[in-house]
Amino acid sequence: MEKKTVAMQTLALTGATGFVGGHVLAELAKSNLQVKALVRDPTRITVRENLHIIKGDLSDTKALDELCAGADAVLHLAGAVSAADVRDFHHINVTGTANVVVAAQRVGVKRFVHVSSLAAREPGISPYAASKFASETLVNQSGLNAVVLRPAAIFGEGDMATLPLIKALFSTVALVPGTRLGQFSMIHGADFARICIAATQSGVTGTIPIADGHSYTWRDLAAATRKAYGTPYALLHLPKPLAMAIGAMADVLSRATGRPQMASSAKMRELYHSDWSTTETWPGITCRPLAEALGQTARWYAAKGLLKLPKHAVRDNS
Repeated sequence: MEKKTVAMQTLALTGATGFVGGHVLAELAKSNLQVKALVRDPTRITVRENLHIIKGDLSDTKALDELCAGADAVLHLAGAVSAADVRDFHHINVTGTANVVVAAQRVGVKRFVHVSSLAAREPGISPYAASKFASETLVNQSGLNAVVLRPAAIFGEGDMATLPLIKALFSTVALVPGTRLGQFSMIHGADFARICIAATQSGVTGTIPIADGHSYTWRDLAAATRKAYGTPYALLHLPKPLAMAIGAMADVLSRATGRPQMASSAKMRELYHSDWSTTETWPGITCRPLAEALGQTARWYAAKGLLKLPKHAVRDNS
C-alpha cells in the first residue's frame, strides 16, 4: 500500500552509534536534514554536523518523547543482534521498539521506518529472529505510516561481526559455515544506509526484504575475492555437527560470563539455514557490485591492521 510521501526536514534516529548507524550518519551529513539522535554514550558520536544528540536509551520515555517531538520521520535502527539471555532480545528488540512506537504515536510522527532483519521470516529458528518478527508485528499494527525493512546480511567498513568470515575468504583455505548449496543475500552498509534514508521520505508501507538485488553462495564469495586477491585456493565447509558443538560451548561461556557470544548455537542454526536470499532492493537505489563492496571492506580492515591482504592477485579459475 502506498501512502503520501513525507516532506522531510527533521529525522529522529535510534541506533546511531552502531555499525549501520555510522553509515547512516555519514550519508545524512551530505544532506540538509536536521537529525536528532538518541544515544546512550554521546562520546561515541563522531559526525556532529546538523546533529542534535539526546542522551538516553529505548527505555527512557522522556528521552524518546524529546527524540520524536518535532520530527517528520523516525528511523529506528537500534536493536540487539546478540544477547546473553533470551529476555535481553525481547527487552531491546520488542519492548524497546514498542516504546519508540508509542512515543511516535504520542507526538504524531508522519513516517516510521523500522529496521528488522531477514531472519524474521523464520521466527522459529532463533530467539533473535523471534524478537525481530515480534517487533515487526508491533510496527505493522501500530497504525503509523510505517515500513519495515528486512535487510539481508549487512557488511562493510566498521563491521566487526563479519570480520571472521572476511578473514576466512582471504586465507589460503577458507573454512566457512553453511553448506555448498546454501544461498544468501548481502548488502553493503553504505548502500543500506541510503535505502534507509530513502525509506523515511517514501510513502511505501508494509514489510520489504532488502539486499543488493542478488543471491549468492559461498562459492560466489570465494570467486569474487579470488579474482581480485588470489584467495582462497580452496573452500571448505565446517561440518554442521562441529559448528553446533562450538555453538554449545559458546552458550556455556555466555551463561558463565553473562556476556553474549556471537558464535552461539542459535547463531549457528541461522548460519546453516539453507536459504537467506532475496533479490529485492529499494527502487531507485543502485547497490555497488559484490566484488567492489568486498574489496572496499577488506581494504578498510587492512588499514586498521585487522586483515592482511595478499600481495598479488591471480586470475579467477573457478
